[in-house]
Amino acid sequence: MSTPASDAIRSTSQPNPSRAATGLAWLLLAITAGALALRIPSIAEPLGIDQSLWASAVRAMSHGARLYHDVWEQRPPGIYLIYLTGFRMLGWSTATVAWLDILAAVLTTVLLYLIARRLGGRLTAATTAALYAALTMPAWLYKDDAFLWRSVCETFTPIGVATAALACARLRDRPSVVVAAVAGLALGSTVVLKPNAGLYAPAIIAWMLFSEPSASPRSVQHPSLTATAVWIVAACSLLPALTMLWLWQIGVLADARVAVVEFNRWYVSNGFTVSGMLLAFSKAVWLRMKTEPLWLAGGIGSLAVAWDLARRRPLAPLASLAVAWGAAAACVIAVNGIQLFNSYFIQALPPLALLSGWLITRGGPRSLGRTLVAASTVALMLMLLQQRSYVPKVIDAARLGLDRLQGRITESDYLERFGDYGQPRGYSARANAELAAYVQAHTKPNDRVFLFGINGAGVYFLADRMPAHRFLRVNFFVATDFPDPAFRLDAVVRDLEVRRPLYVIFERLHSASVMGVAVDALGETPEVRRLLEHYALETTIEDFTVWRLKD
Repeated sequence: MSTPASDAIRSTSQPNPSRAATGLAWLLLAITAGALALRIPSIAEPLGIDQSLWASAVRAMSHGARLYHDVWEQRPPGIYLIYLTGFRMLGWSTATVAWLDILAAVLTTVLLYLIARRLGGRLTAATTAALYAALTMPAWLYKDDAFLWRSVCETFTPIGVATAALACARLRDRPSVVVAAVAGLALGSTVVLKPNAGLYAPAIIAWMLFSEPSASPRSVQHPSLTATAVWIVAACSLLPALTMLWLWQIGVLADARVAVVEFNRWYVSNGFTVSGMLLAFSKAVWLRMKTEPLWLAGGIGSLAVAWDLARRRPLAPLASLAVAWGAAAACVIAVNGIQLFNSYFIQALPPLALLSGWLITRGGPRSLGRTLVAASTVALMLMLLQQRSYVPKVIDAARLGLDRLQGRITESDYLERFGDYGQPRGYSARANAELAAYVQAHTKPNDRVFLFGINGAGVYFLADRMPAHRFLRVNFFVATDFPDPAFRLDAVVRDLEVRRPLYVIFERLHSASVMGVAVDALGETPEVRRLLEHYALETTIEDFTVWRLKD
């Protein structure tokens, strides 16, 4: 049984059988493989600021520390479980963080290919995969090869969403409890990474319920799909529930509530207004549409979708999925707060790749107008790539990484590429490495140290030494009005006076922010001066001053 609408959709989702289309698909897959392979030299890169924090936290966890109680940070448990698993399987080195990022890119690319293949055909799938693999190259998107944005929560979230989308694409044609459970577990994994990622679940489920099935009319499938949606929702709650049970078993559920719920609620509400959020978000999106090909093509694809809807054409399943996924991503980004960091927008790239692949290869019934739109979109994307020196940036980053891996460049010279060594500008990978080497050489494995800083939080991981306090970054207790007396400088200093770490280290942030100025002036505060009565200045390493316990 078929309808004109379902026939129209099937006619646009069948693979192009021509030899030219097959050859083009294989070429695009070769580009995809090459783009993913070019990421491998990034394993030579140092840890970024957030990655240093998470690596230090899980290193302490491996020595028996409890998350949120002995090592404190505001992210949900998912990112720590991923890092801990990665380090235990791949080794306790900085390269593991890069490998996690590469593996996430490979998995996301494969899943996007499978989704687009099922809903749009082989050429659309190959185009989508190539677009995602090539145009999300960190070495091109951000400065310093984007090492600051690797392996963040938003890197792994799309894996769960894409897995659920692929499962729901199958469920549209053949409802199954097992596949529904897979979709639910995948969506639940995103919540363990970030609670606001729960917004993806209703978007993906709604797409499954209301998009046109490819095998039979929706009216036949709808009752079964409704029951399937219930199974997805039930399975979606399983991983968050198990995570909460684990936190309860290790006795940190209350600490986790403060970190993940109360602190994040306070953080998001700081300076938040609806008008300010809308303005900041629109500016961020417009900037990306002017500078990033995927955002440009996604914007044009959105206009094409609106045109199809206005003309009451049946919307292609791939296009409707991309729109539903992308809309959910926009909501997830917006509820992160008014400080829209680059990492927040990583999760929007997969649906943009799907929408771009649909627009370029199968944006509706073939016509001269659609062909011109697709050709013009490709031309504009190539212009952006040329203007922003895509090829030189990607090749240069890969070459330098290979030089470091093969020993053709010293570690110090390589690390100077990341940050500003010897300059009053904050982060420096070389300075972090030198500090960690010094601490490791002048301490024993059981000695504890403490850093009053942010950018150098990786010292605990790099030196393999336990922190003397649960706060791994100073911004949690300096220049903050979070309503908890434990999140204050005097409370932290009292704890340090009891624990007496062998080394107390101060980092100059060189920041004009209120917090940055306060951190740089910590040595003048009565609390810290009292603490330092028991310490003597031992050395200075770039922006770090190292104080050693006298007794």
